[in-house]
Amino acid sequence: MGKGSIEMKPKVIILRASGTNCDLETRSAFDFVGARTELVHINELLNGAKKLVDYDIMAIPGGFSFGDDISAGKIFALRIKKLKSDFNDFIKAKKPLIGICNGFQVLVKTGFLPYDIELKQRATLYSNDVGHFICRWVKVRINKNSPCIFTKGLPNEFYLPIAHGEGKFISTRSVISDLRKKNLDALLYLENPNGSYSDIAGVTNNSGNVFGLMPHPERVFFSLQQPWKNKGILAIGYEFFKNAVNYARGL
Repeated sequence: MGKGSIEMKPKVIILRASGTNCDLETRSAFDFVGARTELVHINELLNGAKKLVDYDIMAIPGGFSFGDDISAGKIFALRIKKLKSDFNDFIKAKKPLIGICNGFQVLVKTGFLPYDIELKQRATLYSNDVGHFICRWVKVRINKNSPCIFTKGLPNEFYLPIAHGEGKFISTRSVISDLRKKNLDALLYLENPNGSYSDIAGVTNNSGNVFGLMPHPERVFFSLQQPWKNKGILAIGYEFFKNAVNYARGL
């Protein structure tokens, strides 16, 4: 169960670093679905000004943290590893944690996804097969058997926007086989834009509270953000964030 309660608004940490550029959109999404959000720079956790234990949900937004030097998300991941005990406690408490695009790259390079008890990196997100940055809409499919809390109740197939240069999910055959066997491949491309192994667009952990994905749900939160007409005000991205807040509130 989540750590919050129905009476209170879950407190969300939007964790950023130099080069993060999707933090405001991510913050707005969580604010809209009933959370209390706070933008926190990784240095504030490192120097003790902020404590991870004080938050109910964490989001690592998209962008180009530290300019994607070395490889996308690597330097941010190395900073986070200095706080691995705090992050492990957050995850073990089954608090929701989402990494979007660069945030997914960070989670992979910390060893949190696919999860390794010693935090060894078991996969990576490599340069797209087309050899350049991609910004477009892609059709995806939910793995309905996945334990992922963020994708509960979503329709089988829908479109999400992507914007990345290093989005190709690659790993060993044994890791990919394990992800598929346990239904941890929570989000799959129907139109694979980058060559990801087994069409993987997003991965979760065994408990389903940690989720990393390359597409951007925060960029299709409202219907007006879509290039097609849709009934109502809200779009598919709303559901990802609402699921996390409901879970944290014990709903």
